[in-house]
Amino acid sequence: MSKSETTNVRRGYAKAALCAALSLLSIAIEAPAFADDDDRPVIVVPRASGRDLFQNCVLCHKYDGRGGPSEGGFAADLRVTKLTREEVILTITNGRMQKGMPAFKGILDDSKIETLATFIKEELKLKE
Repeated sequence: MSKSETTNVRRGYAKAALCAALSLLSIAIEAPAFADDDDRPVIVVPRASGRDLFQNCVLCHKYDGRGGPSEGGFAADLRVTKLTREEVILTITNGRMQKGMPAFKGILDDSKIETLATFIKEELKLKE
């Protein structure tokens, strides 16, 4: 075997060894760490507030919830909605396509939809 052939073989082995090492490293990185639940700290992830989530709604319902003419038609005034909290949740989840209200199922998870409904019913509501 010539010197250049030997060099090429060595480079091939080096590349194979490098690929194998990187593969093992990626497996080690992705492997889950196992620990007793008692030893693990509870991590509280901050959730978006109702006002933050309402940013999905301002194009049609305006920043203060008053609604009016908008992209999808005439948006409802959320400050005076007669819908119950549960009905608001259903409306956000499933939408009302015939009225121009899109469904947010799959865009917002259930907890965010519930937070948003609470914000609409408690924070946007006009004070009497």
